[in-house]
Amino acid sequence: DFGADVVTICRASNGKVQSQDDPVSRGKRSIGVNLKTPEGLAAVRRLAAQADVFLEPFRPGVVERLGLGPEELCEANPKLVYGRMTGFGQGGTKYETMAGHDNNYLALSGALDFFRRGEERPR
Repeated sequence: DFGADVVTICRASNGKVQSQDDPVSRGKRSIGVNLKTPEGLAAVRRLAAQADVFLEPFRPGVVERLGLGPEELCEANPKLVYGRMTGFGQGGTKYETMAGHDNNYLALSGALDFFRRGEERPR
């Protein structure tokens, strides 16, 4: 919406892009990439070499195992701004290796308590 050319890298399944079909994805292009193949990893490296910003949503250590960590990508593209969107951060918490989803955050914050019926315990 603000002029950025945003490319979302999504899973490819049976030749089809598994992109998010929601309002947050409006105006973004999506490409399907299999990060478990050398070709898929090479495609991401080529995109990152031309990009201004690279955001990754994985648990700590995942992109490093794939060879797509900030050291590798920023070495190939020194102007790259590398960001991480992990649910519980990269370290220092007992939840750092957990996936972060809305339900996790609601439960840990105690907000789900507002949705129970009377004195009924969660099921």
